Amino acid sequence: MREETSDCPNGWRSEAGPTCSTSNLQIWNRGVYWCESQSGQHSNAVNITMNRRPRPVLRVSPHSWPAEGDSVTLSCEVSDTSLNWTFLWYRAVPYTRTAPFREDSPDVRYRGSPYSVELLSDSSRGAGGSYTLSPAALKHTGLYVCRAEGGDPTYQTDYSDVKRFWVTGLSPPASLVIRPNRTQLFESESLSVSCEVLDKSTGWRLRWETMREETSDCPNGWRSEAGPTCSTSNLQTWDRGVYWCESQSGQHSNAVNITMNRTPRPVLRVSPHSWPAEGDSVTLSCEVRDTSLNWTFLWYRAVPYRRTAPFREDSADVRDRGSPYSVELLSDSSRGAGGSYTLSPAALKHTGLYVCRAEGGDPTYQTDYSDVKRFWVTGLSPPASLFIRPNRTQLFESESLSLSCEGLYNSTGWRLRWETMREETSDCPNGWRSEAGPTCSTSNLETSDRGVYWCESQSGQHSNAVNITINCLSPPASLVIRPNRTQLFESESLSLSCEVLDKSTGWRLRWETTREETSDCPNGWRSEAGPTCSTSNLQTWDRGVYWCESQSGQHSNAVNITMNRTPRPVLRVSPHSWPAEGDSVTLSCEVRDTSLNWTFLWYRAVPYRRTAPFREDSPDVRYRRSPYSVELLSDSSRGAGGSYTLSPAALKHTGLYVCRAEGGDPTYQTDYSDVKRFWVTGLSPPASLVIRPNRTQLFESESLSLSCEVLDNSTGWRLRWETMREETSDCPNGWRSEAGPTCSTSNLETLDRGVYWCESQSGQHSNAVNITMNRRPRPVLRVSPHSWPAEGDSVTLSCEVRDTSLNWTLLWYRAVPYTRTAPFREDSPDVRDRGSPYSLKLLSDSSRGAGGSYTLSPAALKHTGLYVCRAEGGDPTYQTDYSDVKRFWVTGLSPPASLVIRPNSIQLYESESLSLSCEGLDNSTGWRLRWETMREETSDCPNGWRSEAGPTCRTSNLETSDRGVYWCESQSGQHSNAVNITMNNGNVILEGPSNPVTEGAPLTLRCISRKSPSTFSADFYRDGSLLQTEATGEMTIPVISKAHEGSYKCRHPQLGESPESWVTVINVVPVSLLPLTCSLLVFSLSVLGIVTLVVTCLRSKKHSQIKKKEVKDP
Repeated sequence: MREETSDCPNGWRSEAGPTCSTSNLQIWNRGVYWCESQSGQHSNAVNITMNRRPRPVLRVSPHSWPAEGDSVTLSCEVSDTSLNWTFLWYRAVPYTRTAPFREDSPDVRYRGSPYSVELLSDSSRGAGGSYTLSPAALKHTGLYVCRAEGGDPTYQTDYSDVKRFWVTGLSPPASLVIRPNRTQLFESESLSVSCEVLDKSTGWRLRWETMREETSDCPNGWRSEAGPTCSTSNLQTWDRGVYWCESQSGQHSNAVNITMNRTPRPVLRVSPHSWPAEGDSVTLSCEVRDTSLNWTFLWYRAVPYRRTAPFREDSADVRDRGSPYSVELLSDSSRGAGGSYTLSPAALKHTGLYVCRAEGGDPTYQTDYSDVKRFWVTGLSPPASLFIRPNRTQLFESESLSLSCEGLYNSTGWRLRWETMREETSDCPNGWRSEAGPTCSTSNLETSDRGVYWCESQSGQHSNAVNITINCLSPPASLVIRPNRTQLFESESLSLSCEVLDKSTGWRLRWETTREETSDCPNGWRSEAGPTCSTSNLQTWDRGVYWCESQSGQHSNAVNITMNRTPRPVLRVSPHSWPAEGDSVTLSCEVRDTSLNWTFLWYRAVPYRRTAPFREDSPDVRYRRSPYSVELLSDSSRGAGGSYTLSPAALKHTGLYVCRAEGGDPTYQTDYSDVKRFWVTGLSPPASLVIRPNRTQLFESESLSLSCEVLDNSTGWRLRWETMREETSDCPNGWRSEAGPTCSTSNLETLDRGVYWCESQSGQHSNAVNITMNRRPRPVLRVSPHSWPAEGDSVTLSCEVRDTSLNWTLLWYRAVPYTRTAPFREDSPDVRDRGSPYSLKLLSDSSRGAGGSYTLSPAALKHTGLYVCRAEGGDPTYQTDYSDVKRFWVTGLSPPASLVIRPNSIQLYESESLSLSCEGLDNSTGWRLRWETMREETSDCPNGWRSEAGPTCRTSNLETSDRGVYWCESQSGQHSNAVNITMNNGNVILEGPSNPVTEGAPLTLRCISRKSPSTFSADFYRDGSLLQTEATGEMTIPVISKAHEGSYKCRHPQLGESPESWVTVINVVPVSLLPLTCSLLVFSLSVLGIVTLVVTCLRSKKHSQIKKKEVKDP
């Protein structure tokens, strides 16, 4: 999500390398990164995923209230498992703003207050994820935090949430006293909390962890009293939490966790029912689900609330059906203290409204009132009667009803009362007529009129109550649907008819769909007698509600029609599409819709002949854009259950198959499935498809020839195929047609993959071949152990082809600048490196690396250069693409020229000056500077640099694009040693020699910071591992050896690290001493030979004198 506005993502630092870095990854940094040259070459790509910064979860076990001497374990868990986490443990202490936060103790918050964190002295005990305090002591009470770290360099997670635990002491210096003496309390209850000091310490006050702010000595809204004591007469939900006493010196009392429940509301029930007869027994039961107190129950009767009398404190307001009532404690309420109150025998005077509540605890706490419950006692001689006309309690919608109150004794002031869904705003239900009597009547009963009715006098007397129920009438007409189901499919047929059940007339179909209602039937449907509306092609907009309606407004039942798309079965071939003759093949057909019991039909697809029209039972299907008719298999019924098996499979079964399903009454048929083809491979097919090369897995750009070889006397054979190539002639489009019949191509493409076979005019088939296509492989070339070997070292080039379909042989090339005056040879095509073209020359000993690796040992200066590999295999031979170009530089003991760098350092800062000069060491001429950076090579010096005599190239303002490799090169192709210049726009660089270091010599590296000119302590690394820490910022290796060769960097404790630079070590014995050594050896051998010859001559002479003497003296 970062814009690509420069060499590095927006907000990142650009460093030498080329290197981009950031110290603060954001979520928009996730994505794919790769290296790319100006010529369009790519490195491997890396997909960087981003997770939110982990936040550990801290837990205390077994609980947060251990006793002194118990064991407490803190466990820290990070859900992310991508790193091996080590855990750190901290204690949180109040943050003092006069002291700045330390870098290793960032700010954390707990209940809105800031805290610093202090690493526990024995934090390492919990590195594995758990930290145990055993035995727990009062001093351990407090706030704890954990975090995790892992990776290299170390990455730290967020801090966990703060967790507090309290150690309960055996003899704490103070005690927290709560009244009432229980920790489970209720909303609206009273609470008093006091600190009683047990020793002579002072400065004690109440502390708490609740949702109340801690702005004074007591929670907000509480009263502060002497003691110190805090109290409230109206506990709220946000008062739940932990309370303790704390002295100015940090001592603690035991802590108490106060929990808060809602004010309980009892449940009142009447049994056995609410309609007892006079003389029966009625029991009221009151239940409180909360069991934290021993409850005692109180019983009340609800009486209409008189606003002229104020509410008494013990008779709070209750409501029933929107009306207010006062409650009066029953004189014998104590009879029901245990939870049930029985009236036996029940009398008319007991009819009324009842309420209960519970109380418990010390001091006493009372629950809310229960809901109001009414029951009616049916008397043998009530003071009034409720008359119902018609005289029945089960009535129907739209019927008439009259209810009258008739007093039996000269009592007056009677009126109708009710409990229904009608509001009680006057003497009769809303919408009813009020008549003398008193009487209430209606000519159109509705569902909202069902409920209880009774008569009531001003003095509170009651008649018997009546429960009226309302039923729906049977509809006068019925909507009949064919087919008889409401879940239908697109394109299906549907008929809707209104069947009148009585003598009413003027019925018609009505609907609520997206079809306009412009006539008696939906638009596009047929109107028939009945009245009936029908369609043979349902559409999506036909879904909706349909019903019948008369001119008088009567309705039939309504039907909701839903619409599904026409199902399309899924056809599968198993076990595969290439059975051998004699094997078993099963075709399975599946319809995902389960609304019908489906039966399956099986077809074979044959080419469509336009001279014969499609039959209704053989509609058109298409396969690879060609039309086909379908013919029902003669034994299709074998597969009615959903699978059709061919066993044994024969050559004649090769072909195209289709299925469909049908179900319902009348029958509904699904769409046809997709066409599936399978090929039966015969033991002796009449023709054979011959492929050259003889393999089915081929590559793009490869050659392919396909021939039909007829094995009998049949004629008219030709190649057929199923690929992305159109079948417009005897061969695929773009292929060559040859005698045979043969089709060939010298440049396979992706759209040539598919199935090929031979087919005669009579419909006979050869075996089919499935040709798959892979992209042309591109080998990966690597140089090891690195690209900067010293003269005499061993360098190995390895070439890898990921495709394993062929036995590859590797070829090795050297890239030389392309000269346009000479055309490319066919075996040395053009390759590019950093935008420049190169020709390739096969190495004379390329066969040494045929197995995949090519070793140069010992490496010499002449081996410096560009290398390429490719692979070949198969018959006929197929060659892969060339690999990317790889360059390596051999560092010589006595190169013919030297690259002189001023200043003499391998790492520099951006904006610094740099001078590079080529100094020839022999009489060779034509030397110039060469480079591999992001600067174009358009002249003798990088673009933007100054060219001076020498040859010398100079710049006074180094930029990121100047980082890279520089060397000197003569017209004859000789090279100096190469130097890799790294650039840093940060604060730290590593200063070291730019040229190779001779084995046995000292090596000095300095860590330099432009922000810290004085010496400082620095860490030095080789190949990512810490070597040593030097207080002076300078590291010296007195006697360097080959083992010290590698990539070095340094790190400043605050300002960060330098880039990495490679240090090359060359052998001790210089090549220039070899001629002298050889001369000395030849001289020594010469002297030894002369001495040996003289001695031999003297011995021979002495021997001759002895012989002469023996002759003279016989």
